[in-house]
Amino acid sequence: MLAVGHWAVVLLVVAADEDCSLLVVNSTMGHRMYTKDWYCAEEAGDPGTTLWDNVLEFKGTRGSTLHSVRFFPTWYAFTPGQPIRKDCVTWGDRTYLTFRVGRRSSDDVRDEFMSGTTKRSILLSRASAVIGDYIPKKLNFAFEGLAIFLFRRGAGFVRREVKLRFAQGHETGGGNDWWMGNSPDICHQNSSGRGFICGELGFYPWPPGSSIFVKPNNHRFKVYPRPI
Repeated sequence: MLAVGHWAVVLLVVAADEDCSLLVVNSTMGHRMYTKDWYCAEEAGDPGTTLWDNVLEFKGTRGSTLHSVRFFPTWYAFTPGQPIRKDCVTWGDRTYLTFRVGRRSSDDVRDEFMSGTTKRSILLSRASAVIGDYIPKKLNFAFEGLAIFLFRRGAGFVRREVKLRFAQGHETGGGNDWWMGNSPDICHQNSSGRGFICGELGFYPWPPGSSIFVKPNNHRFKVYPRPI
C-alpha cells in the first residue's frame, strides 16, 4: 500500500492464467479492472447470477450510413459476484456491440463511469429533453476503450475513432438504460444543447416511444461523422 497524505491506493496483481492476468485498482471510486489485449478476466459469478448478452445498437443519422462499429476495452467495472466472459465485448461486422456480463446495479460502478466526467459530457440513450439533464443513479457495468466507427461515403468509407465509455443501468420503465460519454475534453454538448459531440463524431439519443424499446434492454444511439 502506498499512502500519500490522506489518500491510499492499493494495487493488487491478480495471478490468473497468462491470458487473463490483470491489474486491479481498488480506489475510493469503486472496482476498476484493466483488460489484457482487450480481454476481460472471465468469472463464473455467484450461484443464481445470469450472464447476459447486453446489446447496444448504433444507427447512422444526418444522411450518413453506418457500416460497422468496433470497441476495444481498456478498463471495465461491474458489481462483484456477477459473471463476465473473457471475450467481454464482441461486435463482428455489424452496427451493434454486445457486452457479455451480468446485471446488478451498484453505486461503485456508477462512480467509476462518472469519474472525471460531468453531466454534460455523458449521454443517456433514451433522453427526451435537453442533454445534460440526466445522471445515472446506479449502473450494472461500465467499460472504457477505443471505439471505431466506419461509415459508407460514395464508393468508399470514412473512419472515425474516439475513446468512449459505455455503461448500462439506472432502471426506468422496466428496462436498463444505456449511457455513453467521457471527460469534457473528449465529449460535450453541441451549441444547441440537443446534440452530443465526441471527437470527430456526433451522437443523438434514441428517445422514448421508438420501436427500439420493444426490447427494453436493447437500446440505440444515433451517430454521424463530423464534419458533415
